[in-house]
Amino acid sequence: MAESTVRVEAGEAVGPHLRAGAVVVLAPGVHAGGLVIGCSLTLRGEPGAVIDAERRGPGLVVAEDGLNVLVEGLTVRGGAGEAGGGLQLTGWSEVTLRRVTLEDNQATLSKGGVGGGAFVLRGQLTAEDCTFRNNRAGVGNDLAVWGAARCVVRGGFFAGDVSCRDGAELTIVGAHVTGQLALCGTTTRTPVVVLKGARIDGGVANDVNLPATLSVEHG
Repeated sequence: MAESTVRVEAGEAVGPHLRAGAVVVLAPGVHAGGLVIGCSLTLRGEPGAVIDAERRGPGLVVAEDGLNVLVEGLTVRGGAGEAGGGLQLTGWSEVTLRRVTLEDNQATLSKGGVGGGAFVLRGQLTAEDCTFRNNRAGVGNDLAVWGAARCVVRGGFFAGDVSCRDGAELTIVGAHVTGQLALCGTTTRTPVVVLKGARIDGGVANDVNLPATLSVEHG
């Protein structure tokens, strides 16, 4: 392994290893979630590596600006929060999820939370060949892309709903969404949504009063 790479065994604290430029490799087994990422790095899981937040907060949080974060080969579960149970991206940063499974996360309030699997308010999320399942929220069980966020989904599977609101941008290429894709703008901001070869079993609900700009390309 390179000098900037560190391997973390299951049960060992992950937080102290989250340093700028590091490649943090998680060994098979369960690792404690609630990780707040404050620098550019790679977080990589070996087969069988799981981050479990045990309902103590979101699984992964990126709230800082200017970061470039890659997360790959992991399962993130047991996250909980008002917005973003598995992943919460609220900083102007770029986060890439590659072959990540987000499952059994929740964003719940008395009137419903937002983005059980992942919530993106600012910055850019790229999800490549990811799986979202058994996540719960009042809006966007699996994914909520709101505000000034941008999100690109390439491949993968969503067992629940996806939400895009405000002035957010969402592109879905070749993914399978079994739930509904719900779109809604504001009086001053319009979401821009592009579907390319995507399968949306639950249909697209584009608000009739504040609709998104929607482009659909088949094949």
